[in-house]
Formats: sequence, structure tokens, C-alpha cells
Amino acid sequence: LTTFLIQRMLRCLRLCGAIGLLVIASQVEAWTAAPLLSSTGARRARPTTTIRPGVSMDLKTPSFKVAVAALASSVLLLQGAPMPVHAVSGGVADFGDIHGADMSGGDYSKKDFSGADAKGTNLANSKLKGARFFKADVRNADFTGSDLTAASLENAKLDGVILKNAVLKSAYTGLGLETAKDISGSDWTGAQIRPDVQQKLCARPDAQGTNPKTKADTRESLECP
Repeated sequence: LTTFLIQRMLRCLRLCGAIGLLVIASQVEAWTAAPLLSSTGARRARPTTTIRPGVSMDLKTPSFKVAVAALASSVLLLQGAPMPVHAVSGGVADFGDIHGADMSGGDYSKKDFSGADAKGTNLANSKLKGARFFKADVRNADFTGSDLTAASLENAKLDGVILKNAVLKSAYTGLGLETAKDISGSDWTGAQIRPDVQQKLCARPDAQGTNPKTKADTRESLECP
């Protein structure tokens, strides 16, 4: 019976991939959980499988289950199984490849977009308080009317980003803001901005207007002379 199970697992691995192997592993677990009885009704010893000459493993032990799970994971990696949309390997960030997506009007407060590909993503009128965009690619993304209070835009790619009427109070920023497409009506009160970037923002013709939400003057919030 042990040989049969091993052969079935290998066959399923070839035909069904790692997902099928996990199914077989669950069947093995269910089988090993049930008592083994001989034809006379007496309990029989639990079977083992030979790893190499002189070394065997009880199919009921956690080691066997861990080995099966590890094998399945390896197959998934070797097969190049696609990562779920919006996921980042390692489970660090909340979003991965979202370029061109329409995510407008959502609540993404304190979400982690670190390293995300968000080129051309529509995040207009969204709640992004405390969101993290560290090293994210948000070129040509639309943040019109979004609340980016205390958000982190450090080391993000910001070429062509739209920040019209956006609220960036107490936001953390770095280089690249000067390449934004539109900053009219934005509120920068208390934002951390490099002096050289602040000068370039103040020199822009669209550094004007009043934020419709906070009523803050754009130039005053930038502390322009």
C-alpha cells in the first residue's frame, strides 16, 4: 500500500502538478489517521517508506507531512506559478503589479505600496492616509483629490504624477516631486520636502489654488516666498 501511495503521488505530480500533490498529501494524512486492522481485527503496525537503505520514515509523522509540503512548494516555484494580482513576494507589501488599474475612490489608508508597479494607476479621490509608496513606480498615476496625509513618497518614481487637489499634509517626500504633472490646489501643510525640491515646486506656474477639502492655499502650504 505504501508503494502504491508513493507511485500515485509521483504520477499526480507529473499530471496535475503541485496542487494535485497537496490533495494526495491530504489523503495520506486522512489514511494515516485511521487505525489499521488486520483481517482478524488486530491492530497492525503503521507502514513506513524507505528514504534510503537503512533509513525509513513513518507516514504519520509530521516530518513526512512537512516533506510533502516542501516538495509541493518547490514544484510551484519550478513551474513558475503566477503570483496573485496585487500581491508582493514575501508578503511585505499589500500591492504589487497594479499598473493601469482603476482603484479610484477606495480606502487604502496605511496600506503598503512599497515597490509596487502603479504606473498610470487611477487612485483619484482615494483615502491614502499613512500609505507607504517607498520605491513605488507611480509615474503618470492619478491622485486627484486624494488624501495622502502622512503618506510616504520617499524614493518613489513620480514623473507625470497628478496631485491636483490632493492633500499631502505631513507627508514624507523626496526627489521627483518637481516632475509631477499637476500640483494645483494641493495642500502641503507640514510636509517634509527637500529645500531644493521646494524651490522648484514654488517656481511652477501651477503652484497655486486652494484645496477644496482643507481650504489651504497651495503656495502658502508650500511656504513659498
